[in-house]
Amino acid sequence: MSRNGVSTRRRFFGHAGAALAAPLTATAALAQQQPGGESSRLAALEAAHAIRALQCEYARCVNAGAHAAAANLFAAPGTAPVDPSLRRLAADRFASSDVVEIAPDGATATARFECTVESEAAIAGSYTLVDMLREQGDAALRSVERRVLESVYVKQGEAWKIVSLVLRAFPKDGGIQP
Repeated sequence: MSRNGVSTRRRFFGHAGAALAAPLTATAALAQQQPGGESSRLAALEAAHAIRALQCEYARCVNAGAHAAAANLFAAPGTAPVDPSLRRLAADRFASSDVVEIAPDGATATARFECTVESEAAIAGSYTLVDMLREQGDAALRSVERRVLESVYVKQGEAWKIVSLVLRAFPKDGGIQP
């Protein structure tokens, strides 16, 4: 190989390295120019983590049947929805489309989580078969289905609280809609 070929390659790698590094340096410069760039991102990540932990605590309370403890997780405990048919609430561990969105002011947030819901409803009516089921202690219809839990949160002091929760049917295409 000629000396000229080696220097050309070195020059190419030097220029290519500079070209590839340019977007990284521009991004770093923009992050430093934004007021609170890294600190606001860190605060948003901490808020999202706190909201996920709050959601897990709500699921634990529902699964234990502790409706009063679940109501205390709400901003207004008196308005907490209590669904007596809800027996278990489990977050889908591998749900890739779970979304937690923190408002720019950092005081409110919304979230959508994929979950599995187990519910139980008493069988209505007074038929012979239903009466026999009641005598055996099995007069309830149980169902397990995937749902999407949509929720709104507010920050009160240093703690996040739930404002509202809604369980919606799981979309037919198999994921949360943006």
